[in-house]
Amino acid sequence: MSYETFLVDGCPLCNIFKNPRKYINTKLYYPSIEELEKNPDFVILECESCKVPMVVIGEHTTSIGREQWGRVLYQCRRLFGKAMRLRLRRRKIRDHWHAHLDYWTEDLNSLEDLRCL
Repeated sequence: MSYETFLVDGCPLCNIFKNPRKYINTKLYYPSIEELEKNPDFVILECESCKVPMVVIGEHTTSIGREQWGRVLYQCRRLFGKAMRLRLRRRKIRDHWHAHLDYWTEDLNSLEDLRCL
């Protein structure tokens, strides 16, 4: 990584940012692995348990600022359609901000898996 981030040992969501090539085992929507290693702002990937896209912030925190929220919304709307909806569902991992897509208009199968580039 090119800059210091606060990540917690043992957190499965932090592991994504510590070693993305090892811990991203599902479809990667944004960004590519190479871009993620340079700038671990956030990632959009398929949730291993519920199989829907989810956004994970690259910092072990429970909240995000307006600027980062704007970047998340921009990328989600670009990928999944302007009518997409995000829902915070922190049932298992409550101390790391992440959100699952609740609604989208784009065909998920048509979106490229960026792990394969």
